[in-house]
Amino acid sequence: MKRTAFWKQAILSAMLLAGAALGWQNRAELGALWASFGAEPGQGGGVVSTSNAAPVIVDQVRLMRDDLTFSAIGTGFALKSVTLRAPSTGEIVEFNIAPGRKFRTGDVLLRLKDIDQRLAVALAEARLAQATLAQDRYSRLQDSGVAAAARMEEVQTTYEVATIELEKAKADLDDRVLRAPFDGVAGLATVEKGERVNEAEVVASYDDRSQILVEFDLPEALLSRVSPGLAVSASTPSMERQRFAGTITAIDSRIAAVTRTARVRAAIDNSDDKFRPGASFALTLDLPGPTYPSVPELALQFSRGALHVWRVNDGIAEPVELRMVRRRAGRVIVEGPLDEGDAVVVEGTQRLRPGIAVNVLNARGDGSS
Repeated sequence: MKRTAFWKQAILSAMLLAGAALGWQNRAELGALWASFGAEPGQGGGVVSTSNAAPVIVDQVRLMRDDLTFSAIGTGFALKSVTLRAPSTGEIVEFNIAPGRKFRTGDVLLRLKDIDQRLAVALAEARLAQATLAQDRYSRLQDSGVAAAARMEEVQTTYEVATIELEKAKADLDDRVLRAPFDGVAGLATVEKGERVNEAEVVASYDDRSQILVEFDLPEALLSRVSPGLAVSASTPSMERQRFAGTITAIDSRIAAVTRTARVRAAIDNSDDKFRPGASFALTLDLPGPTYPSVPELALQFSRGALHVWRVNDGIAEPVELRMVRRRAGRVIVEGPLDEGDAVVVEGTQRLRPGIAVNVLNARGDGSS
């Protein structure tokens, strides 16, 4: 009997020791269970004791703009650019085109031999003068009732034909001269003075280089961030370690279905004539974006296929589901129901459950202890 009682006591003691050890290992969970009932272990009610709350460190939600930087490569071309061609067939008797030479609108670039055309103009002027005298004379006779109506119509027709012939002769004479179509700079010529050219034969290139235009492709996803007037920074291999300012001037009205990009044009000032059409340019655009909440990377948790953070509200932890927008400088820009200044847990998340009480170790909520 005594031996049996001893073994019973030993077994009971072992069970008590095992229960105490198990309770010690799970003391945090037991504290949270008691907290859910609004009381500490061993008490019937009252305020939750911070000794049983989960210790955490928090940081504040900050607002951050989702700005992006986009880089592209493009080829520059002149603000205006044409290929000069011979206005008609003939021998060049005056030639002013030289590489890099600047011209004003209407300046003579080349002149063809025009003796026949000048004679044609003189002849047309003489015929028009004769037709004008005849018209005036028959007009006076008709007023007096002497001239016949048929003869007057014939004289009038002769006058109109002479006028048209003079206009044509002047146009033919003008076609013997090639003039600058706008303010610009001539390129290398393909002909010389004294050479005979055919109508529409290429003479030289001609550009307005006051601005250099650069076109590049912008992804469809960024199109809403770009508008005319947006600043652009550019560089070119011909001038290393230098940056030049420009602006967006035009955006294509269509998106290419194959590449899902839109053509965008930027203009760079070239009043000092540093750049040449055809040069390559590396463009950088700072694209402004909307403002979102941002949280420290440590605050972001992933479970059950979704991202969330633990927000502390009146000493209670609550999960807030979010969508990540972008990582930026140690923080994560997110989209979700967070406000600036909200406290989110950055350390101690492994013990958190919905509705659990927490003890904020850094009471200021700024991430400092």
